[in-house]
Amino acid sequence: MQFEHFGPVDGMQALMAPAAECWRSLSDNPQYQDVLGWLDCRKATEGYVQAVLDKAAQWRAMADTLVVVGVGGSNQAARGVIDALGSRGMNIVWAGNTLSAYELNKTLKALEGHSVVMHVIAKNFETLEPGSHYRVLRHWMEQRYTKEEMADRVVLTGTEGSRLHEMAIERGHLFLPFPKPVGGRYTAFTVVGLLPIAAAGLDVGAYLQGGLDAQKEINSSPDNAAFRYAAWRNAQLQRGFDVEMLVSFEPRFERLGRWWRQLFGESEGKDGKGIYPACAIYSEDLHSIGQYVQAGKRFLAETFLSVKDDGADVPVPEDKESRDGFDYLDGSDFTFINKAAEAATLQAHEAGGVPCARFSVDRCDEYAFGQLYYTFMAACAVSGQLLGVNPFDQEGVEAYKRSMFAILGK
Repeated sequence: MQFEHFGPVDGMQALMAPAAECWRSLSDNPQYQDVLGWLDCRKATEGYVQAVLDKAAQWRAMADTLVVVGVGGSNQAARGVIDALGSRGMNIVWAGNTLSAYELNKTLKALEGHSVVMHVIAKNFETLEPGSHYRVLRHWMEQRYTKEEMADRVVLTGTEGSRLHEMAIERGHLFLPFPKPVGGRYTAFTVVGLLPIAAAGLDVGAYLQGGLDAQKEINSSPDNAAFRYAAWRNAQLQRGFDVEMLVSFEPRFERLGRWWRQLFGESEGKDGKGIYPACAIYSEDLHSIGQYVQAGKRFLAETFLSVKDDGADVPVPEDKESRDGFDYLDGSDFTFINKAAEAATLQAHEAGGVPCARFSVDRCDEYAFGQLYYTFMAACAVSGQLLGVNPFDQEGVEAYKRSMFAILGK
């Protein structure tokens, strides 16, 4: 994986040493001692990988549909991988992430006629969306399966000692602990992300290796993609570019963009500070916001996410008789066409005054997702500190919850 920026950036080099110091001092900061369980990919899943793989194999043998109940960090990482690479094991349905009656009813209808298993993820088991969906889905399943069948069909993931943990014991469900020293948006390499990925039949080993290799690179050299990216985006902020768009010409990265948006938005948006994270998928979105990005007000920076080998070959056939005006594409492969559009867009936006950078991965696969997730999490931890905020809390999110619970009579 590579990170590069285009054109000189005033102030970026001066931020590289502070970025390295922010990373080095993470473990020494008493404020962060209870939130750093994600720093070591291997320790984040220590003792649970085999249990995850065994349960996933059992589920694939007995069912065709997995419902993942969780919201925000409890499902974004796994969903990013599975939506991009597809499920090779079973159909994955995402629930617990909305309060729309229409959407929940649609989910229930989609489950009819299927053999269903469920993974419920709720760290403190107080968040309304997953808690309410679990109740509805639990009753739906209990009408179709015996108590003994339900014991094997449900896995609960939450904090040890929580009511969710007690329910797992009472009902005989496998309980996989949500690691206490890990916030939801940093759970990509914990059981929270691993069980859905394994159930989908994807390569958990390659995924973890990607994270481990990114971790090794960051810890072995101060000149790495995470530090450069954190320094680049903070240097752009100092220049007045307070919105960053993560863009890609590969639609498979759309859900990864949503994960990235939560990671940086929830980590940095506090104390009246922060870089606003936005996402776009090109070339489609070039026909909606491309004009603004190219020639609008200059407050946007752009980070491209590029794939060197897209893993497909679709040539344009010759058709001289149609006279449709596209003969200049004869024999060209869509990989070449897409790369040409990406290069042209980056060139045009950079020339038009948009600060541009790019991450490049070899392929869109499990290993690349592991690399990207760890690199982005490390960069976020560093970038938030450079910004002067705590990148691990989210008190602002709790404000709406207090008001909502009061309205609902909790």
